[in-house]
Amino acid sequence: MEFLDLKKLIETEIAKIDAFLVDLDINNEKQIKLFVDLIEGHISVDQLKLLSRSIENALGEASDDYSIEVSSPGMFSSFKVSEQYKKNIGRSVKVSTPESGNPFKGTLKSFDGKQIEIHWTERVPKAKGKGKMDKNINKTIPLKDVSKIVLDFKF
Repeated sequence: MEFLDLKKLIETEIAKIDAFLVDLDINNEKQIKLFVDLIEGHISVDQLKLLSRSIENALGEASDDYSIEVSSPGMFSSFKVSEQYKKNIGRSVKVSTPESGNPFKGTLKSFDGKQIEIHWTERVPKAKGKGKMDKNINKTIPLKDVSKIVLDFKF
């Protein structure tokens, strides 16, 4: 089966459970590694098993030639597709750019396909007098400048 035919078959099966494709790798040894996530909520192990079996069934007799691994992308993996940006609006993220030494940490406020906006609050010295005050910061970053973006989990 050709790569494009296989990808189309996989995307059809993924759509049946309201999920989206994050990454797909098919190597020369006919190993299929598939990373998927749900548009809303978190994908369960049962849904991953169901997807694996439905891909196997859709392949028919050719399924004996393939090794199929289906997984979620993982909580610390970088965003790869626009659906991940859209799904995680309102959540805490860490954004690395080539110019920034440390990643920006904040709430993903928006994504329009070309850029993201993140928001965070910083403690800064008061203009007059002693002490510090909170300052709200919004930063817009073009996607071309994002080298890595991951969810920022607080444990």
